[in-house]
Amino acid sequence: MVKPSQKRAESSEPNPVKCLVGNAEGAGEISEILKELRLFRTETAGNFAELKQDIADLKQNFEKLETRVEDAEERIAHNEDRVMELTKVIFHLMRKQKHLEDKCEDLESRSRRKNLRIYSVPEKMEGNNIVEFIEKLFSEKLNIREEIHIERAHRTAAGVSSGRKDYTRSIIVRFRSYREKQKVLHAAWAQKEIRVNDQRIYFDEDFTSDVFKERAMYRSARKQLQERKVKSRILFPAKLKLFLQDGKTKTFNCPRDAAEGLQEFGVTMETPKKEPDWETALRTAGWHSPRSKSKHAPAGEISTIVETLRDSLDQYENETVKDK
Repeated sequence: MVKPSQKRAESSEPNPVKCLVGNAEGAGEISEILKELRLFRTETAGNFAELKQDIADLKQNFEKLETRVEDAEERIAHNEDRVMELTKVIFHLMRKQKHLEDKCEDLESRSRRKNLRIYSVPEKMEGNNIVEFIEKLFSEKLNIREEIHIERAHRTAAGVSSGRKDYTRSIIVRFRSYREKQKVLHAAWAQKEIRVNDQRIYFDEDFTSDVFKERAMYRSARKQLQERKVKSRILFPAKLKLFLQDGKTKTFNCPRDAAEGLQEFGVTMETPKKEPDWETALRTAGWHSPRSKSKHAPAGEISTIVETLRDSLDQYENETVKDK
């Protein structure tokens, strides 16, 4: 009879067959693992090669971008310098334009000083000789007996802008001297009312279009002042003077000032639109010049900038012709 201790000893001894089978299975697994590792290494090596190529391409692209950025910065700096030069030129030209506009307005006003305008004279009433008609009008209606030298007289252009078919064109009369014009004008203003064929006519100075538009802004206000028994007069170029009941006077230098000041008299007047200040508008938009604080840029500096711009344009045109 076998003892239990002997059975345990026999069962604890390794089975050679089972060991061989186990070792064979473990070797197969290891071989499979090694095979997968080799495949992974091969695939990883290929991926790393592609990654290195991608990194090299990126590096090359970055170098190109860096070159382009440097070129762009250089061009931007050049354009900024050119913008500053052009800003100086623009400010200079704007001031020059304003100066010339004021000068032309003054010259035109002075050239009209010997002119007189007659309003509301019926059309075709002057016949074929308007100068004789005007001389007869002065003699009969203004009681001017001495000789008045009239250089020329004519109707204004057709009133297309008025939109009225019955629009009556005014008559412009030019005298030989300013003194003769003033004499006729004062004689007309001295008359309470002047009529031709039951049509009331008016005499006034011959103003420029800009001055006339400014003076026309006072029409409604003067009617309201007349209803309030406040006398008023328009002074050159477009000043409104009030003659108050206490003997004092008050003068408004422009329609904008009048629109604000007439409110205390209970008179309403449309506030004129403010003329745009293009220089201020440009500066607000970012057009700042290094010499913007000074009123006038040095003429030599502006001339140099203009010459530089001309040379650049000439060079550009020459290069364009060569490319063609």
